Amino acid sequence: MMALSTLKTGNTGKVTSLCTTDEAIIRRLMIMGVVPGISVTLEQKFPSYIIKLGRSRATLDHETAQLIYLE
Repeated sequence: MMALSTLKTGNTGKVTSLCTTDEAIIRRLMIMGVVPGISVTLEQKFPSYIIKLGRSRATLDHETAQLIYLE
């Protein structure tokens, strides 16, 4: 497992877990579609992380990207 923040731009991984107990962060990620089992592709790292989830895209800050673990 690795954090989304360590993924190289253009690579894809499957979300395995959200490593936080903060309900607000979990809820926000779930609304975006970031849930265990979904494949995400990292499109950009700077100035924000942009991930592609199916036909959608989401923007994350570095701290949040560190909480998302992939396989």
